[in-house]
Amino acid sequence: MALIFFLSTRKSSGFTAADSVAIMFCATHKSLTLGIPMLKIVFEGYEHLSLISVPLLIYHPAQILLGSVLLPSIKTWMSGRQKTLTPI
Repeated sequence: MALIFFLSTRKSSGFTAADSVAIMFCATHKSLTLGIPMLKIVFEGYEHLSLISVPLLIYHPAQILLGSVLLPSIKTWMSGRQKTLTPI
């Protein structure tokens, strides 16, 4: 998340603050809706599929938790960034 935030906020990227926030959350978040079917396809017939899916089951809620913890800081950064770019 930090790397994507850093790359998307560089002046040469051309992204706005809102774009950077959207990129940061959308590029890193993967969901159970996508992951479980992919695991079933890749590991079809594997009897220990439930063990393989454990990291995904932990990673997904961790992403949600991290996003909610970072939200106040990101909101403050985005508001400050938009104020400096808005002509008075």
